[in-house]
This record gives sequence, structure tokens and C-alpha cells, in this order.
Amino acid sequence: MITITGYFYVNNQARNMLWQQTYPIRAELSARHVSCSDDSPVWLADILWYQSKHNNAPANQIAYIEPNGKLHHCENGYMGKYPILSDSVTEQTRFRYASVTKLWTADAILELVKEGRLTLDTSLVDIISEIDTPVDMRVNDITIEQLLLHRAGFDRYSIFGQDMFGIGKDICPNHINELNNIALGFEPDSKTSYSNLGYCLLGEVVSRLNNDKPYTDIIAQQYGFADSTLKFIANKPMADEVSYNYVETGLTGHADIYTAFDYEALASAAGLSGNALDLAKQVHVMAAKPAPNILTNSPKVACDTTQIAECYGYAMVPYQSQPNLSMMHYRDGGLLGLSSLVAIDERGGVVALLSNGMPNNDVKGSNKVKMMIYEHLKVTIG
Repeated sequence: MITITGYFYVNNQARNMLWQQTYPIRAELSARHVSCSDDSPVWLADILWYQSKHNNAPANQIAYIEPNGKLHHCENGYMGKYPILSDSVTEQTRFRYASVTKLWTADAILELVKEGRLTLDTSLVDIISEIDTPVDMRVNDITIEQLLLHRAGFDRYSIFGQDMFGIGKDICPNHINELNNIALGFEPDSKTSYSNLGYCLLGEVVSRLNNDKPYTDIIAQQYGFADSTLKFIANKPMADEVSYNYVETGLTGHADIYTAFDYEALASAAGLSGNALDLAKQVHVMAAKPAPNILTNSPKVACDTTQIAECYGYAMVPYQSQPNLSMMHYRDGGLLGLSSLVAIDERGGVVALLSNGMPNNDVKGSNKVKMMIYEHLKVTIG
């Protein structure tokens, strides 16, 4: 016993792996602890059960706004790392939104377009003056629309991709002049490649066209954060925030969701937090705005909407399994130990799902949940 205790005491990696192996017990406790608002559809609780049992998420929130405006919500799990010993998750518990944050950035850009303060064809260099002597002349051709569509030439996996996981140069928002020194990964508008750098630059565009006020201040005021739970996050947990089901199994065992990313730099790409209710309410308002809005797809991009894939519109991904069934738009996100998802149907219904874990088989597990939601939102058309 002394030898075993000593081994786990000095070996953080072994402790973390042992903790992971206890997940089935924690999942069972969480799956039994589901609370829903009155008259909520049964399928909301079913999705939380699936998340807990199959997608490594012992704590979850889901909110659903019906097309008629009626609001429902369910929650399960515990705020802290240890079940039963910590407070239960409620509808007010804070989760990080990860890349679902991009909806606010896209919506703010599209508002500027509708106000006539820029166009989708406006060149980035016309807004950000630091880009004045690019070694790759294709940088001069990057447009607002290409940034929205993830088609601006930034390959997130290249040395110049500036992916949020530490790949590439520190470019945005503090060293934008470095855009003069990068080589694009591909010809702008020739293909789609998901880019956090692109959305950081869109955040800078929002700032520049609002008298250089900080992006975070502009968004907080424009979207009424004072009347909601929404807040931009920093590199530390908030008091009302759920813990995340992630442990470092590498050699150091020290990395965590709070220190692995520069959240101030990621504000316009992955910097928001709040609960599922406020997420659904805000997105519901965005989706009801005149076009172009977060549901608008670009006519310039040909997509196979029968596949759940990176087929981006100006803010979301469209999915339609068959021509005679309605379309769903979704936007998802993920960080170490958390996942987020928003889905909108053609009638204006909105589903927001926040989880403190992510599936081991990331894409497959996430797509399964999207399909579960689609089955409940779809209607026959024609």
C-alpha cells in the first residue's frame, strides 16, 4: 500500500489516467441527476444523458427556444470536479462558449455591412493600416467576406496559421504588422480552411470602425451583456463557472484549460462565457435580423449540405439531409475539456448545448449529437 500510494503521489500522469478510468461512475451519477423546466421536451434530457454517458461530459446545460418563442431548459451534473461533493449545475452555471463566440463577431461585422460602413468586398488592408508592405502580395486581396467564410488563405496548421493551440506566429491582436511578413497557405477564396486568425482580424475590424474602442467593450455594450450572464473570460476560472473534465496525460501534467490559451487574444474567436439560456436568447435575436445575418450562405461557395462538414456560411454551417426536409444551421466549438453547440431550424427554433467535456472520437461524437438535434428540429417541406 505504501509503495502504491507513493507511486501515485509522485506520478501526476498516473494519477490523471486513474482519474479518467473513474469516468463511468461519474457519468452514471451525472446522468441520474437531470433537472428540467416544466413541460420541457423529453429529448432535451435524452441529449444530456447521451453527453454524459458517451461524450465525456459529466455536466451539461441545454436550452431550447421553440419557433413560437417558448423557452425550455435542462441541466445535469455538478459544478466541481467531484460529484455529490460539489453543488449541482443549475441553469445559471457558467460555461465557456469556445468558438461559438464567433457568432457575435460575425453578427457585428454583418451589422456594419448593413449600416453601409463596409462591404463584404472591402479589403482588409483598407481597414487595418499596419498591413502596408506584405511580402505575399495576396494579403492585399483578402476581403471581409473571405474572413467570414474561412477562405482568406490562412492555413491553421502551417507555421503562419496562428492556430490557437500555439502553432505559428503571435500576430493578432498585438502584432498585426507581422501580416506583412507571412506567406499565405493558399490563394484567397480557393478553398476553406478554418481560421481563428481570420476571426481575430474581424474583431480588429469591429474595433477600428468603432473609434478603436476595445472589441470586448463594443460587443458587451452592443449585445447588452449587463443584462445577461455573458462575460469575456481570462486565464483563470470564474466563481460561478463549472469545472472542466480534462486532465493532462503528458509528461508535465501541468497544462489546463485556464493556462493553455491566451484568452485576451482570442476574445473575438473563442473568448465568451455564459449559460445556455442566454446563449439561445442572443442567437435567437441574431437569426431574426434582416439578411445578411448569421444564417446567410454565400452564393460564391458551392457546398454539399447533405454532409456535416466545414461548409461555412457567413457564421454557421448549413445541413439538410434530404431536399424534402428542412435545413438546420449550426455552429460548434471545443477546447480542452469542453464543447459547445448552437443549432437553428428554418422556423426560428434555437437549441444551445454546453458541456464540460468533449468526446474521445471528437468529430464522430459531436456529429452524433448534431444528428440527434436535427431529428427533432426537422420538418417536411414542399
